[in-house]
Amino acid sequence: MPTGMNPPIQIPANALRQVETHALREYPNECCGLMLGPASRPHIAQRLRECVNAQDVYHRRDPVAFPRTGRNTYFIDPAELLAIERDRAAREEVIRVIYHSHCDADAYFSREDVRRALFEGEPVYPGAAYLIVSIRAEEMAGIKIFHWRRELRRFVSECGELARD
Repeated sequence: MPTGMNPPIQIPANALRQVETHALREYPNECCGLMLGPASRPHIAQRLRECVNAQDVYHRRDPVAFPRTGRNTYFIDPAELLAIERDRAAREEVIRVIYHSHCDADAYFSREDVRRALFEGEPVYPGAAYLIVSIRAEEMAGIKIFHWRRELRRFVSECGELARD
């Protein structure tokens, strides 16, 4: 494995099906959620936590600060993230994967995705991968996973990184 590459994250096939179902259910808006795994077992993502895409709510409240809609971005409400954080800590889990869908677009790490994933040039969730699902015309069109490559200072899609159990 080349320097800087992360070991594959093991995601159960049923979790991938849940992500696909979530994405199709939310279409034509983006879905979002997290996959968590035990802190004691690196690279295992076993529990899926669907989140509410609150982007439209925030867009209606403040369209200047939130110019996009749920059709082309996602936003997890800070109160929901806090509740997830408390539950995650109590279960001794870590966030392994942050997922969302792209509607009628490819599964790629967009500029908006990068903007939300970084704070002062560093990942907001160090060690977490980003899984992006492409939904086109209400059908699954693709899925990719992205990891932060410290030496490149960017997120990259690693071929073969999506290991299924």
